[in-house]
Amino acid sequence: MPLDVEAQPVSDTLFRLEITLDGTVIGEYERSRHADIARKTEEVACAGEYLADLYRRHGAFLVRWDSATGTKVVRDGLGNRIGEIPRDCWRKPARLTASSPS
Repeated sequence: MPLDVEAQPVSDTLFRLEITLDGTVIGEYERSRHADIARKTEEVACAGEYLADLYRRHGAFLVRWDSATGTKVVRDGLGNRIGEIPRDCWRKPARLTASSPS
């Protein structure tokens, strides 16, 4: 069953990406600027089965970038590391895919 991602504004430029399964919020993906919402939605779709499984085993989760390890870490509600988003699901940030001026 596919996961849905809803962008909820937290400021003028930043959005919280809520992940839902059958209408229930099961987690939150990385905070995002508008230009990166589509990319991060694709990442959630790619890792959908994995994220749904983590939810079934651990409950609600947060996905955040961990600069120390260079990974997208999945943490439970207490902050415990319960997994990470597979690198093959990552998409290039908008700033790297935007066409450069000629």
